Amino acid sequence: MLSDLWVIAAAILILAGLLASQLLLIVVGVLVLLIWLTGKHWPRFAFRRVTYQRRLARRRAFIGDLVDYYITVDNGKLLPMIWLDISDAFPMGLQTGGTYQRGIGAEAVLDHRITTSLLPYQRVTWRYRIRCRTRGNHRIGPARLRSGDLFGLSAAEQHVSDVDYLLVYPRIVDLQRLMIPWEQPLGDSRGRRRIQDDPSRFVGLRDYLPSDPLKHIDWKATARHGKLETRVFEPAATRHLLIALNARTGDAAWQGSNRRLFERAVTVAASVADYAHREGYSFGLVSNAVASYSSKWLAVPTGSGRLQLESTLEALAMAGPFWVAELPAVLRAEIPILPAASTVALVTSILTPAVAQEVADIRRRGHRVIVFYAGDGPPGPIASQLPPSVPIFLTAPSLAAITDTWQDDDDADDNAPTPSWQQEPERV
Repeated sequence: MLSDLWVIAAAILILAGLLASQLLLIVVGVLVLLIWLTGKHWPRFAFRRVTYQRRLARRRAFIGDLVDYYITVDNGKLLPMIWLDISDAFPMGLQTGGTYQRGIGAEAVLDHRITTSLLPYQRVTWRYRIRCRTRGNHRIGPARLRSGDLFGLSAAEQHVSDVDYLLVYPRIVDLQRLMIPWEQPLGDSRGRRRIQDDPSRFVGLRDYLPSDPLKHIDWKATARHGKLETRVFEPAATRHLLIALNARTGDAAWQGSNRRLFERAVTVAASVADYAHREGYSFGLVSNAVASYSSKWLAVPTGSGRLQLESTLEALAMAGPFWVAELPAVLRAEIPILPAASTVALVTSILTPAVAQEVADIRRRGHRVIVFYAGDGPPGPIASQLPPSVPIFLTAPSLAAITDTWQDDDDADDNAPTPSWQQEPERV
């Protein structure tokens, strides 16, 4: 009805101007008619020959990395775009300038928004820098484009269904920083005998024991810490490694998942995988954590080389903080196919009687077991049930000292300069 009124008004003005020989009325009537035509046909032609593209400089990164992110809009027609609003769905695990949060908690999402205008046949590219905050396979998109005519009478909308993914690997730290032996209350160090040491494979330091050879004393570390420190070496007996990640973080299932402890365990597992790759091990991964791409537990077959490390890190990047089975059940399915005299690196935030029993069973099969404890504080009384030959290393003290290189906007100092990756985008 409103559209008809515009046409009627324009016709009346033009007719009155012709009858009264008033040029002004004719001009006003023509302008009203043009406004009506613009509003009526704008939605049809607004996005004709308009393209929207996004491009990531790389598809894989680690936590804390900066990734260049490009957005290009091309107006390939004579009709200008008076205003253009771009809204692109953005994951919470990535951070860049121009994003706005909608919702809170689990419902929170980010919108990456750009408002601009385009001249005829103009092409514009914006360059942003993305800060990778959390691990995962992060999806960017889909996008929504909105535009309207000069008079605000009508608007058009176009949806771009294409999406892009950025895979963020977990953090990797030097494994030597995680090799802090757990001391029992009476002062005995768990696993001080390491089967057969290979002096070319140094893995860490610990306090000197009277049974240690004098040639293994690290005199520089001794002078630095003011006490005798001895080098710890990787046993030369095995060259096959299975990383077993326990996704369970609480004593009872109703307690849910402690995300902080789970992320710490994932970091330890990734660091062990990186060490195994650099040292030439044949290694694999198994975990009772749910894989985000399926409903089964994580499993990466044993292998070696760069592709094996990438496969392991990719699996850890997409590990969900929930467990689908008890870890002992998962190990019982995987251990029988391990080569003889392999090493099992158990990464866990909690030690249960079932886990301790499974570790004992693995030792009886002739495999070596190393425990990386990712929980807070000491591992608890269950640790005393482990075989004496199983070393326990505490990872929390080393990882607690690692601070993130990014800062949330809410926690940032208001007087601090804006980081380069949060500043206005660069038009190229």
